[in-house]
This record gives sequence, structure tokens and C-alpha cells, in this order.
Amino acid sequence: MGVTIHEPALQIIEVLGILGFDYINIDCQHSPLSVETVVQMIRTAELRGLTPLVRVPQNLSEVILRYLDVGAMGIFVADMDSAEQAKKAVRAVKYPPVGERGLAPVRTADFGLKEPLAEYVKIANVETMVLGVLESREGVENIDEILGTEGLDGVIIGTNDLSKSLGVPGQTNHPEVLKAVDKILAVGKKTGKVIGGPVRKGETPRQYFDKGFRFASVGLVGLVAEAGKRYLDSGR
Repeated sequence: MGVTIHEPALQIIEVLGILGFDYINIDCQHSPLSVETVVQMIRTAELRGLTPLVRVPQNLSEVILRYLDVGAMGIFVADMDSAEQAKKAVRAVKYPPVGERGLAPVRTADFGLKEPLAEYVKIANVETMVLGVLESREGVENIDEILGTEGLDGVIIGTNDLSKSLGVPGQTNHPEVLKAVDKILAVGKKTGKVIGGPVRKGETPRQYFDKGFRFASVGLVGLVAEAGKRYLDSGR
């Protein structure tokens, strides 16, 4: 279970790690966060045992590389509508011979001081995650090819944008949206790829896991708002 973060809330990241969350998703698509800020967030996550993932603003190798080099252990690529976009993301994240990622003695490789870069490449190609954000009708139609992409670990379903693409904006529980979600989950089960989803107000992670989701995330603002409302209600 993880938390999506749009602000450089370093102490909150520490608290999330102490509480036992598994990862943070640093959203650089819907926020003004810079790489210089993200590296501080990644360091904080590492300190408290959280896996730092980054939602990148663009599916471009030169953009993805900057977040990987400062320590991101996985990348979320938005608008993954086709197998070609999935393959493009894999090429950007993985080193040769799997992909085309550039190699340098940077932070994520411990500056080349702990082990030879050749050994680091082998470890990184196994451990660094490539995840898509599936949020359109086209993505649902192409889900077999997308999840069949070698090197792609899975997708998280962006139900807000998916509902918009299906013509029922904001209606994340509409039958058309639920039908699309079920299709994605079925293909995930068939291919062995992980499927994740955002837990919304009034929902629980258990509801998602019982349906077949393998990971779940919640927005930091929503998490604070729900806890804050409960606190206020209890005293009024």
C-alpha cells in the first residue's frame, strides 16, 4: 500500500514510513516538483524504508533518466494507451541489453563506489520497476498487448480519466467503468502482471485486494482530509 504525494512533505514521508506504508508515489506530472526536490523526498523515503516511485511528466528517456539517476526505484508512465508506449517506457528504464538507459556513476549507483557499474546494471535491470497508468478507452482496448510487453511490471488504473474517456466523467462506479476495470484485472491475472488502483473516499484497500488488485494507493490530501474530518467530528 502506498501514498501519492504532490508536495515536498519530508516529515510526512518519514511518518508514512514509520507507520508501515510500503511506497510513496511522487507525482511529478500533476505538481510543480523539480528533480532537485524529488531527490530530497527519495532520500527521506529511503531513510524510513519506503520504496520511492515517481510518476514522470512525460514518457521520454531524457526525462525518465533524471528521476532514475537520483534514486527512483520505479517509474509510473501516464497515458499508457498502447504496447509501443509500454515498450518505450521499458527502453528508457532498463539498461542494455534490455533497454537503452544511459549509464553513469550517479547517486542511484552509489556513485560507482560500492560495486562495479557492470554489477549495478544487472541489479537495476531486475529491481527497477516499470509501471503504466491506464486511463483511457484506447488503453483498455489494447490491454492484452500492453500487459504482454516484456519488462513492463503492471499498471495502475486511473479511474477518473478512464471515466472521462468512457463518456461518464467522474462516475468511477459506472457500469462501463467497472466493466473496463474487470477486463484489466482479468488480463493482469492471465499475464501475471500487477494491477493497482487508487482508493477513494469511503473505500478500503481490502475492497481492492479482494477484487484482484495487487497494490493500492491513496492521495496524501485525501488521507489527511479523512483523518482530519473524523477528528473534528469526534469533538463537535
